Amino acid sequence: MASPLAFETDSTWYESRADRPPSGETLNREVETETCIVGAGLAGLYLARELAERKREAVVIEARRVGLGASGRHGGFCGPGWACEGEKIENRVGLEKAKTFFNLSLEGFQMVREVLESAKAPMTPGILHPSTYNNPHGLQKDLERMAQVYRYELDYMETDAVRNVLDTEKYYQALRDPRAFHFDALELCLILAEILKSAGVPVYENSSMTAFHKTGTDWVLKTGQGSVRCRNLVFCCGGYGGKEFRKLRRAFLPITTYIIVTPPMGEPLKQCIGTSDGVSDERRAGNYYRIVDGDRLLWGGDITAFGELHPQHIARKMSQDLAGVYPQLADHQGEIPVEYSWSGLMGYARHLMPEIGPLDEGLWACTSFGGHGANTAPIGGRLVAEAICSESERWNLFNAYGFPWNGGPLGPYAVESVYRKMQLGDQWRAFRSRF
Repeated sequence: MASPLAFETDSTWYESRADRPPSGETLNREVETETCIVGAGLAGLYLARELAERKREAVVIEARRVGLGASGRHGGFCGPGWACEGEKIENRVGLEKAKTFFNLSLEGFQMVREVLESAKAPMTPGILHPSTYNNPHGLQKDLERMAQVYRYELDYMETDAVRNVLDTEKYYQALRDPRAFHFDALELCLILAEILKSAGVPVYENSSMTAFHKTGTDWVLKTGQGSVRCRNLVFCCGGYGGKEFRKLRRAFLPITTYIIVTPPMGEPLKQCIGTSDGVSDERRAGNYYRIVDGDRLLWGGDITAFGELHPQHIARKMSQDLAGVYPQLADHQGEIPVEYSWSGLMGYARHLMPEIGPLDEGLWACTSFGGHGANTAPIGGRLVAEAICSESERWNLFNAYGFPWNGGPLGPYAVESVYRKMQLGDQWRAFRSRF
């Protein structure tokens, strides 16, 4: 079993409400299969599902438990798009390929919806994207471009309409995506695990990969107590991948983000947030939040390369962020109670796009979804499944991004400096909007 990590210190709100089965079987013997998938997050689980649907043999190896990483800890928002902004994708690959990328993200979005619908799992429609500065012309331009170029319709809301449902002066106009939705992040992972169990696909938990090597045309993966020999080996490790992933680990950075959930707040919360929509502001690393359990608030945000891990410190930091937007929820000491607080690691590449493609013959990567993985990890899994089954080479789109070096020891410092610069830009725009 892998050594405990600091992010495992306390249960998340998702874990507290999950009907999670007992820990699965640990790999303690030699196994042979066609494809071995490392990581039981969304990318690995969807990849295994895609292979099972094609009647191809596979096993999943998970260092801890299904969905314990970013896939079962994120905010639960699902809509089209990538972590990298659309304009930057257009500048890099051209408009036509950018449209193809967007359509792939839509396909992944639909993959999530289909699994949740088939399991009759709750989904709440609507994601609201308010601007933290006065930007009516910019938002309307974005709205028109999305409709005309990408054939995707959004709704526009004036400032008065936004503040009618979100009682804060921090927001101005907004774009609303009526097709996007929010859901229980961990529940999706557990549903997928049950689908794999029904299909006879083994998922070995508490089975951390320690090493791998090539033998002839096969790959051999070692765990603490067992091994897997396979024709195809796929790394879906996310931000939790360590040095054992060798070349791949040098191509992404583990970035930390944070979430809190309040106790039930009753009428005061309803007076502040008069919508069932999820809310995600327009800043690069802004706040995202949604009402859960009727009158709790799940509040997330912030990005750091040197993550805070102590739950009490996270609770204090994020409570202050929340009070800065909705001061009316704070008590006379300016504090907002927190019942659950946690951090999570996301895999980020320097180009902010997923790292999908071969690392060697029969060795694949499907990782680094960078904070927008709810829809992009599933489609990543499908692309790798198509490649393994010789159905398509759609993964070739990602050759435009590849596996750039993460900057080594200086990488986290570069991320911190870029993020702080973006924060200053956000603050300056918000300041100018007051005048």
